Amino acid sequence: MKCIKCNSDKFELKQIELSPEIKEGVVTVAVEAYVCEECGTPLMTDKQMNAFRKAGADKYREKHNLLTSKQIIEYREALGMSQTNFAHYLQVGEASIKRWETYYIQDSSQDDHIRLKCDEAYAELNYLDILWKHKQPDVFSGGKRFSFELFKNVSLFLAKKTEESIIIINKIHYYVDFLHYKINKISLTGARYVPLKYGPCPDQYRILYDVLVQKGMLEIINEHHYKAKIDPDISIFSENEIRTLEFILDIFKRKGGKYFYNLSHKEKGYTDTEECKFISYEYANHLNI
Repeated sequence: MKCIKCNSDKFELKQIELSPEIKEGVVTVAVEAYVCEECGTPLMTDKQMNAFRKAGADKYREKHNLLTSKQIIEYREALGMSQTNFAHYLQVGEASIKRWETYYIQDSSQDDHIRLKCDEAYAELNYLDILWKHKQPDVFSGGKRFSFELFKNVSLFLAKKTEESIIIINKIHYYVDFLHYKINKISLTGARYVPLKYGPCPDQYRILYDVLVQKGMLEIINEHHYKAKIDPDISIFSENEIRTLEFILDIFKRKGGKYFYNLSHKEKGYTDTEECKFISYEYANHLNI
């Protein structure tokens, strides 16, 4: 083995950082390579080069919220399928499975297809999303069709800014939507809320948050805490929506999460609504906040 730069034959096996360009973007990965002791030029075996390509592809996938090669393999193995059987199940060519499990990156539509066929929470959310889209906006959705994009970014905003438990964040979610409805006559996310033991909560919130975890946007810290792994996309909110979020956040900074928890249990919409029934946004007129 000779160095291509200085022709030296002295190499040391090291972990190095490289920044390959992938799909018009640059990622940085740590990989194993032989490094020339004379000039520092790295040299890789075929096996190391394949590992480098896979690491770079997976770093890109993580950055763009796509399933990594490891996650695709885990889905297949959880179903107890060979690559051939998995290809039949997904109705794609076997070559696609082999590529996705190495360093060929699936596009967003392919990624969505894999999740729908392999992830129960993601598939259930897709079903609910279709159901919600077919439902006409009404008094229980605040006059708006549910928007997962808006709900997702409100969730990321609250998780990042408050660092509170999901129990508290659910209450703040309630106030974000109901206060926005009180002021603007339309809710912010279109979410429906139900009265549960710990106060008003977004309907199907567990499924919604499970999907955010599966897509790498939230990380589970413990049973009740999530950490935002990406920043919310504030650009999707209107000026009025941003004002609502900032107003609620200002109250949180001054009074804390327990204030929202205690106050939510006194809200007329919570106390007057039967368990597991939807809370009418008409109760926004009686908000204590």
